[in-house]
Amino acid sequence: MQTSVERLEEGRAKITVTVPAADVDKAIADAYAAIGAKLRIPGFRPGKAPRPVIDTHVGREAVLADAQDDIVSDSYGRAVSREDIRTVGRPDVGELDMIEPGSDYTYTAEVTLRPELTLSSADAFTVTVPAQKASDREVDAQIEHVRERFATLESVDAPVGEDDFALISFVGTVDGEAYEGNVVDKYMYELGRGMMPPEFDAALVGTAPGGSAVAEFEIPDTTSNEEFAGKQARFEIEVHEVKTKVLPELDDEFAATAGGFDTFDEYRADVREKLDSAKATGHAREVEGAALTELVGRLDGDVPEEMVDIRAASMMREFFENLEQRGIAPQEYLQMTGTSPEQLQTDLREQADRRVREELALEALFVAQGMSVSESDLADTVREIAGEDTEAAEELGKDLERNGALPLVREQIMHRKALKWLMDNAEVIEEEQ
Repeated sequence: MQTSVERLEEGRAKITVTVPAADVDKAIADAYAAIGAKLRIPGFRPGKAPRPVIDTHVGREAVLADAQDDIVSDSYGRAVSREDIRTVGRPDVGELDMIEPGSDYTYTAEVTLRPELTLSSADAFTVTVPAQKASDREVDAQIEHVRERFATLESVDAPVGEDDFALISFVGTVDGEAYEGNVVDKYMYELGRGMMPPEFDAALVGTAPGGSAVAEFEIPDTTSNEEFAGKQARFEIEVHEVKTKVLPELDDEFAATAGGFDTFDEYRADVREKLDSAKATGHAREVEGAALTELVGRLDGDVPEEMVDIRAASMMREFFENLEQRGIAPQEYLQMTGTSPEQLQTDLREQADRRVREELALEALFVAQGMSVSESDLADTVREIAGEDTEAAEELGKDLERNGALPLVREQIMHRKALKWLMDNAEVIEEEQ
């Protein structure tokens, strides 16, 4: 088989493939055998009918068309692997001339090539990420979070404070009209949690038990009831009781209650150890994400929309397959998450755009740093994919070449090498959160 590639304008290329006559004849023979095996012709055993008889039943052109499809699909993949070109989307072969027995067969295919973009700079990468070790403030915040869970409420003979609880009853109206559920009797309300607009909390602050207050405000657009947005709300509130939150002392008793420790120092040390472990686990991902963001920011050139569209479609298929494996219907997922189909599609496309840019940026870095993919790299990766099985790796290599996937394997190696270089050479600055 002979192949050649002609570079065209706008990132396109024309691949010319010539398949020798012997391969053409074999493909035709295979097509006749495959069709003959399916036919049931009186007087002939399955697969034994001669070609003229098969031509009479299905037509010679139909058999040649099947053979031609096999020739093109098989030879195109091998041509892409042989020329080591990376394509985007499906090839355009136009209207093909029909193959002829005993003759070489030549066809051309136009394809979009994966762009080879550049970087504005390929060195001096500096990234800032959260510190790998927990700070005293983070430890304190975690302990305070647990402390809140063990808080108790105590009634006080004092006006409502900004962080208090108040047992209240109220009657609400919207533009002077009552609405369903507008009367509430003796509800324990916690201030400062954003359960109601700030004006509601402000009206309560300073009101003593047994007192009353009025809250009036314009209902914001963020309301769960869109019909009320922009209208005037009025709440007549009665305060029955005020309770304040009492936090436990941070002592050995709290350590025993919260974590089963003998002393508070032991509990605090355990909190720090757990935070350090969690931060260490995510540290490498933090550095990688920040480094890739920095790298993508240096990418020069346009990213083809077709690449993003193809990646987004692939991610959508994977997403739905994952849902199916988990026994979740797509509509059920959308309802559970409150996501619209349009938003899901937008989110996945944004992710696809990000991934495509990261890959193109890594490829640009690979080239800028003068890296290369050796045949040994390729063989090692194929063997790795095959589970270190030498025999399986040999067969897989043939399949990858036939399917035109060897350039994709090289691409993965490029990404891996470029990312390793980036992680090894980026200066990491840790900052306390």
